[in-house]
Amino acid sequence: MRIAQLAPLAESVPPHHYGGTELIVNLLTEGLVRRGHEVTLFASGDSVTQAKLVSVTESALRENVAEPVRHWQAYDLRLLLELERRQNEFDIVHNHMGYQALPFLQRLRCNTVTTNHNPVKKYCADIYLAYKNLPFVAISNAYRQLNYPNELNYIATIYNGIDIDHYPLYSQTKRDYLLFLGRICQDKGTLEAIEIAKALGIPLKIAGKVDQADRLYFAEKIKPWLGTTDVKYLGEVDFNNKLELYSHAIALLDPVTFDEPFGLVVAEALATGTPVLAFDRGAVKEIITDKETGIIAKTKEELIARFKEIEKISRQTCRERIVKYFSSANMITNYEILYKKLCP
Repeated sequence: MRIAQLAPLAESVPPHHYGGTELIVNLLTEGLVRRGHEVTLFASGDSVTQAKLVSVTESALRENVAEPVRHWQAYDLRLLLELERRQNEFDIVHNHMGYQALPFLQRLRCNTVTTNHNPVKKYCADIYLAYKNLPFVAISNAYRQLNYPNELNYIATIYNGIDIDHYPLYSQTKRDYLLFLGRICQDKGTLEAIEIAKALGIPLKIAGKVDQADRLYFAEKIKPWLGTTDVKYLGEVDFNNKLELYSHAIALLDPVTFDEPFGLVVAEALATGTPVLAFDRGAVKEIITDKETGIIAKTKEELIARFKEIEKISRQTCRERIVKYFSSANMITNYEILYKKLCP
């Protein structure tokens, strides 16, 4: 099958640091190539792939500090124009870029499908609804129910997956801190993670990027805590350092304050045998089983009160859940099945 994968341009594929969508696009693209499909990846020029790479920018836009953010949209449009020009080369175009691509997908003669990786927020809802008849994939049932379930043409729910072989099970390592891993912002609950760790009296390590839009939050809410010895901010970390952090963490803190569509770091943590403490938001209950692979609660106070339950959780059970339901192999197979349905 001739498949085009359309990625966002903000990060490379795979991402150098943070980039959940780009990581999924990488796993899907490389997996499809290994299974014999003819795949073309539309992404930033510094992406690394066994597929055919098409780009309109030498590097990921977030890496290119000389290019103002206000110009990013021009590169998206240039990439979409190139996709339209090459449309006869494909049986199906898989859009991961988001709402920017929808007007172009409507015009293509080949089959298309869009995976919604981010919530349909107020600023872009009318765009999605204008193209509601295009086929969409939700990355969790929670996402589907929270994002115009009766209006958008959801044709499948396909969970994100991780490459299990890249995440060892750390069953014997010494674990002596809590971990927050992700974008430093209000939505992700960085401050709540600090408050939980402080209440428990356990050191906390924080790793993740601070976007320009979140610099004030970081300065006002997070930075004042960083002078203490028990709250350490490590900045963005690469994959190997991320594994090292998982391997010695008592638990991952995931107190998100919004309905997160999936939560890739949750799956990664569980794969390494690291249980998760999470708020009951978004897709949390689809990934974590309460009391078996983590603790799910409504409030900080409940997570703190139930923390001791972590001691009864099996690290092997955490990993087995991810192997069974959230592997990249399962994800790739499910997308292959979907492509074949759309391209009879």
